[in-house]
Parts: sequence; structure tokens; C-alpha cells
Amino acid sequence: MARSPRPSSAFPLLVGVAAAALLAACGGGNGDAPWIPLADEHGSGARVAELVGEAEWLDPDDEDSERCAVPPDRRAHVTGAALVAIDRFDETGEGARGNHYVQDSADEPVAYSGITVFQPAFSPPDLRLVPGDVVDLQGVLTEFLGPSSGRFGDCRTLPEIGGTMSFRFEDRPARPARVPLGDLKSYASARRYIGMLVRVEGIKIAGDPSSSRGRYTASINVGAGVPVSDVPSLSNELYDLEAQGPPLSAGATFRSVTGVLTYFYGFKIAPRCPADFQLDDAPLPVDDACAP
Repeated sequence: MARSPRPSSAFPLLVGVAAAALLAACGGGNGDAPWIPLADEHGSGARVAELVGEAEWLDPDDEDSERCAVPPDRRAHVTGAALVAIDRFDETGEGARGNHYVQDSADEPVAYSGITVFQPAFSPPDLRLVPGDVVDLQGVLTEFLGPSSGRFGDCRTLPEIGGTMSFRFEDRPARPARVPLGDLKSYASARRYIGMLVRVEGIKIAGDPSSSRGRYTASINVGAGVPVSDVPSLSNELYDLEAQGPPLSAGATFRSVTGVLTYFYGFKIAPRCPADFQLDDAPLPVDDACAP
């Protein structure tokens, strides 16, 4: 539920002074963030959906992404973004963790409102964030074409921000966007949900899962006629899916699966915990089912 605008009076100032005094009394060095919302909850910066949009530079004739007219890196100041997940699971054993995923804070998520925050710094440095916190971002927005050793191809990109995160206020867990499975069959249609918390219904596992160097994935059945590179999958990016389950054998079905939609040589739904899987006869998971 959205909060009503605060009236113009001396009360916000008094609250701010009291909060500052309280923080000072507590020492301020333990990384705990204040919980009192600011008068302007979303801030004056940009929303993610104002910065990320359709990839007009896609070029199916440029398989190696050598002539891509991608936008140049640019400074970005985002305010009022909800933290939906933190990658704390090192599935490869090589330090593959640290990314944060945020989306514009809103009662109903809209397209292009999510983004990956690549290994952020924090202000203050000892800040500890949890999903549900509303944050500000200051950094550089990049349309990442993929590693230099092998681009994604066709001028496909991963939008991401590298920079510093700061706390704005504590809020309820982000609400997942309901995404039709058909929207995940191509880069052009799935891009609008990158970095967002999504819920996809009618999931069926296409074949037995694969495991390579710690990465555990299971392809989703999206029907015939979809190129192999465009077939979405479930992945263990955010928790030990292989060990903690549920089992993802060929033919397994789920009424819905919730997770962060990621992109790296293909789209993946990354559930946050086993509760993100809704069995055929189970009730819909609550929004905070995977709260830490």
C-alpha cells in the first residue's frame, strides 16, 4: 500500500532531528540503517524504468556483436529502488556472488523497472542491507555486451549499474511481476523483466537438469520452434537449488515459480529459496516467503 504524502509542517523536521540524535547516541558504527522513511520516499533521482528500455540496437546479423550501436556508459542516480535479492550463494566456489537486484518501488511492478547492481560499494561502508529495503544508487549504467572472450551475440546486452548503494527506508518485500511464460521465449520480449522479481505460472521441466562447475540449471518447456539459446531455464544463482530442492527431474511441473530474472547467454529464473516453488496443489507463496 502506497503511503500518503506527508503534510508540510514542522513535524518531519522534528522527526529528522530526533532520529539524528538517536543515531548519534547509538554510535552509528554498527552498520544498522535507520528505519524512519524520508518525507519524499522515492527521492528526486531517476527511476530504473526511466533509464532502461527497449534494446533498439539489436542486430541479428551481427552474431559476434562486433558492430553494435549500444549507448555509451553514463552516470546514473537512481532513488527509491526496492532491493529484491542479494546473491550470497557462491555456486562456482570462485567468488561468484555479491550482485544485488533492485526494482522500482511500486505497488504494481512495471516493465523495465529492474536492474542488476554489479558488486556494489556502500555508504556508509559498513551498511548492511536486506531484501525489502528501499535504496538509492549512484554510479555508472552500462549495457554490457558480454565478456571480451565471447560476446552474447546479436548485440544483446545486460543492463547493469556499478556504483554505491545507500539506504532510504525499510519497506515490505517487493511484489513479483506476473510474467506470461511466452514472454520468455525471446530476448526482445524478456528483456523488459531483467533484474526484476517475477512469477511465472505453468512451469514444466523440459529435461533432466545439468550441472557444470557448480552451476545447476534446468530448461523450461516452452514448446517447439524456440532456438536453444532462447530457451529459459531455472538456475541456482541465489541458493543451493540442487541440494535443497525441490527436485527438477524431466517432466516435473509447478503451478508457479518465483525468482529474479537474470541474463547471461540466456534467460534464467533464479528462485531465492525452496518456498519460491509453488506445487500444483499448494497455495500461492506469500511475498516474504524467502525473507532472511
